[in-house]
Amino acid sequence: MKEREPKSNKVKKGPTRGRKPPKPPQIGVPWGRAASEHRPGLFTKQYLMENGQGCAADIFYALRRNLDGINMERIEIKEKPIRGCTYNSFAKYWHWFKFLELVEPVDKREAPIYDFLQEKSFYRLTDKGKAEVRAWEDPIAVTHPELR
Repeated sequence: MKEREPKSNKVKKGPTRGRKPPKPPQIGVPWGRAASEHRPGLFTKQYLMENGQGCAADIFYALRRNLDGINMERIEIKEKPIRGCTYNSFAKYWHWFKFLELVEPVDKREAPIYDFLQEKSFYRLTDKGKAEVRAWEDPIAVTHPELR
């Protein structure tokens, strides 16, 4: 019969006070809710200030293109990419922007690409939208402060 070594419940551990590895380089742009330049509201305001008018779909696609460029930089330095909003969530934001009268419709309309789509309605900033800051950051908290 083979002799067995006595079992030990203790696990051998390495030194606990070793040096930590250096942090990888990071971009100064935060991500998630703190990424204020990537919040749909602030980007929408900036887009409308630069272009004068736009429809929700065009603004959303510009937001996604901008975010793709930022994510390429973040991936190069091995940082986690920013997960942007979906078109559905952007449409909810767009509803709040109209409700708070931050944007107003203009007479310009564009025919849809496909028959089952609605025609594109274009909007511009109102004077209130140009002056407002907090409502662009979080329109729901402005309307319903009791929820925050």
